[in-house]
Amino acid sequence: MAEVLKMDYQNNRMSGSLRSGAVEVNAQQQRRINESGSNVLQPVAVVRLNGIEVGRLVGAEKWGGSPAAVVQIAEMDPENPYPEVLLSSFTGGAHCCNQIQVLTSDRSGQTWREVTLGPFDGGDSPAEDPLRNGRFLIVDVDNRFLYRFACYACSTAPARLWQLEGDAFVDVSHRPEFKPLHRRKLQRMAEWFKQKNPEYPNGFLAGYVANKALVGELYEGWDRMTQRYDSSEEGLKECKGDLDDNGKCLGREIVYSSFPEALRAFLVDTGYIKPTGEQ
Repeated sequence: MAEVLKMDYQNNRMSGSLRSGAVEVNAQQQRRINESGSNVLQPVAVVRLNGIEVGRLVGAEKWGGSPAAVVQIAEMDPENPYPEVLLSSFTGGAHCCNQIQVLTSDRSGQTWREVTLGPFDGGDSPAEDPLRNGRFLIVDVDNRFLYRFACYACSTAPARLWQLEGDAFVDVSHRPEFKPLHRRKLQRMAEWFKQKNPEYPNGFLAGYVANKALVGELYEGWDRMTQRYDSSEEGLKECKGDLDDNGKCLGREIVYSSFPEALRAFLVDTGYIKPTGEQ
C-alpha cells in the first residue's frame, strides 16, 4: 500500500500530512510572487525522518486555473531502508505537464537526495504498482509518439515504465515481466482494426507496432501495419539537430520516402527495434 495526498480545489484540500513508519510528510500549496512578478501557487512537501527534516520537494509553479499536486509515500526502491516520497505537480497548459520529483535515501538511510523525472504529458498522478509486488513505478505513455506521425488526439503510444534504482530512474518497459501489461493494451487496440477507413491511421499504427515489439511480435505487427497505413506525409521529415525560433532545422534534415521507412528509423532511435531490424 502507498499513502497518497491529493491537493487541489476539487478535493477541497490545499495542505495535509502523511506518515508511513518513521517517514512523515507535511505538504501545502504555497502562494508567492515569483521572480517574474507572477502570483503563483507552488506545492512544497517537507519530509521528516523520526521528526528531523531530511529534505523538501518544491513542485511546479501554477498560475491561473486550479492548482493540482499529488504527494505520496511509496516503496519505490527496496534497496534502501525507507520508502520514498513523491511529489507530482501539474504545470498547466494544453496537454502538459506532469512534473515528478522523488526524495529517496541511500542504502545507509543517512543521506537523502532528490531524483526528478519528466515532464510528461498530462496532469499530476501517483506512482503505481503494476505487478502488485509492492514496488511502485512511474507508469506513463511514451511521449515520443505524441504528434510524431499524426495530431495529438490521433496518436497512440505504448506504455512506458520507469523504475527508481538508486539515484536514477531506469526505463524498464522492455523487461519481460511487463509483457502482460502490454498485452492488455493490445487487446484494447484490437477494436481499431474493425474500422474500414479510419482517419489518420499512421498515428495509431506507430504505437501499435511498438506495442507488438514489446511482447515479441514485431514482425506480425509490421505486416499488419503495411496493410493499413496511408500516404500521409506527416512525420516523414526529421531534423537531426535543433530548430530555430521559426521551426527551421539547424541540423541535418532527413526526408523519408514512406511511412514504413520513417517508422523503422523512429523505432530504432527509440529502442523498439535493433539497428539490424530485429526485435
